[in-house]
Amino acid sequence: MKATLLTLAVSAAALASAAPLRHPVYEPPASAQPEAPADAPVRLIPVSCRARYERDRLTGLPAAEGVPEVRLRGWRGERVSAQVLAESPAGFAELTAEPCVLTGEGGVRVPVTVRVVRYVTGAGALLADVLETPERTRFDGVVRPLWLTADLPADAPARLEGTLRVRVNGRPLEVRVTVDVDAVTLPSPDRWTCHLDLWQHPDAVARWHDVPMWSEAHFDLLRAPMRRLAAMGQKTITATLIDEAWNEQTYDRFRAMIRVMRGADGTWSYDYTDFDRWVTFMREDVGLRGATVNCYTMIPWSLTFRYYDAAQGRSVAPQMMPGSPEYTDFWTHYLKAFVAHLRERGWLEITRIAMDERPDSLLRPALELVRTAAPELAIVAACDAPSGLNREFADVSYDYGNCERLIPVAAERRAAGHTTTFYVCCSPPRPNTFVSSDLAESEWLLPMAAHYGLDGFLRWAYHSWPEDPFACQDYGNWPSGDTSLTYPGDRPSLRLEALRDGIETFEKVAILRQRAAALGRPEALKPLEEALSVFTVARGREAGVHRADLEALDQALEAATDALR
Repeated sequence: MKATLLTLAVSAAALASAAPLRHPVYEPPASAQPEAPADAPVRLIPVSCRARYERDRLTGLPAAEGVPEVRLRGWRGERVSAQVLAESPAGFAELTAEPCVLTGEGGVRVPVTVRVVRYVTGAGALLADVLETPERTRFDGVVRPLWLTADLPADAPARLEGTLRVRVNGRPLEVRVTVDVDAVTLPSPDRWTCHLDLWQHPDAVARWHDVPMWSEAHFDLLRAPMRRLAAMGQKTITATLIDEAWNEQTYDRFRAMIRVMRGADGTWSYDYTDFDRWVTFMREDVGLRGATVNCYTMIPWSLTFRYYDAAQGRSVAPQMMPGSPEYTDFWTHYLKAFVAHLRERGWLEITRIAMDERPDSLLRPALELVRTAAPELAIVAACDAPSGLNREFADVSYDYGNCERLIPVAAERRAAGHTTTFYVCCSPPRPNTFVSSDLAESEWLLPMAAHYGLDGFLRWAYHSWPEDPFACQDYGNWPSGDTSLTYPGDRPSLRLEALRDGIETFEKVAILRQRAAALGRPEALKPLEEALSVFTVARGREAGVHRADLEALDQALEAATDALR
């Protein structure tokens, strides 16, 4: 890192003047001036990463004696995180931080990424959520969280130490940072076993940034957030076969990546340009070479299928019921041509036809058509509950409420080489990844998958932003924050970072289970399995339990790590 100061704040007026008025990057101002005791100190407070803190009210937390300290523990290859609150009764006319580097034996130097936490409106409240790249120095409120992350290298020594130095309104403050590193290595994310399926929405990126769809500028803007997704162990690429598979449930349309045309003589033709560019970009530029390409869908919610009809000289979108002659004709030609194209590109084995929450009455005729016209294509689906029909699919994600039933299903499907995950969306109210959810809930979800023996997690919206995601995360009838886990400009959310922490826990559990089995020491995992046993569907729906569950699991993971050295 450079030795110059990194600035850490945002000013609504400054940003509004620097950015197009249609897309200001800001946070909502305080409705009233925060009140604070005149003698309240300016200070830095290390706090839990599993909680959000109010911006416009002092915390009331006890003052630390001497220099405050953040103490962390992690595996080699793990990302460790810390949250430090800057608290200033007079507000933040200036907030800056020096670059922070952890050092250890052998001259190892590990940079610490320092981000400012910004606030957004959601569900009628002002909530901490946006992780901002440091650029400016002024902030509203009297509390401002700083988010610290460090990616521990594979050669990290047993101990790393450093100091975070901050200036608040000219006053120097500091926090010591110490990381104890276990001599166990977490593999790189591309080797993680967790099957992560966060759906991508490239149309939203083009709209927000005012660039043409599939232009070079568009791909430039997609690169960083897609690489961030890959760094979480993402296993799928979201592609759209038709316009609006979800009947316009998002602010931005999901446009087809394949253009369908019917000639005046009734023959069908297809333009794969956009599809090919997207898949190539995600595989080669982003690095998802091992990902499947999940193509939505043969059963859209509206049952309408748009194509250009040369005989009429315009686009049409007739409704077609699965099993009808029109549907069969449309998809038979489509699938046969698609398979030929995929074979030519070398993508046939990785491409799936994807279905989303469609009843068996619609799935059955569509599946019969796939088996007839394109038996080479596997099926993936998000389904409410297990059925005799969807148990055959290569990759199925079931609703959260059914996880209790999935233990034998997942084991049976795994033996057949199939993947079984679960999903949350606009439900359940808890646990979830809404902007109003307790922050610990996002992390809690993946240990639950480990407890039930599931393969991973699905969430329908990585970045389907509402009209102005910085102003408000409310959209339509969905709970606030349901439509996205990131913000424009490659800004992750606290919820996304918490979800990633949960994925790392999922990986640790898998590694420790394998290690115990290889050593013939299953008893070493007894405390860990006991800690995991509380991660149940019923428990997850309770309020205020998730942070304590995770803290108990942390202790059990550390004990198991020590026992299996």
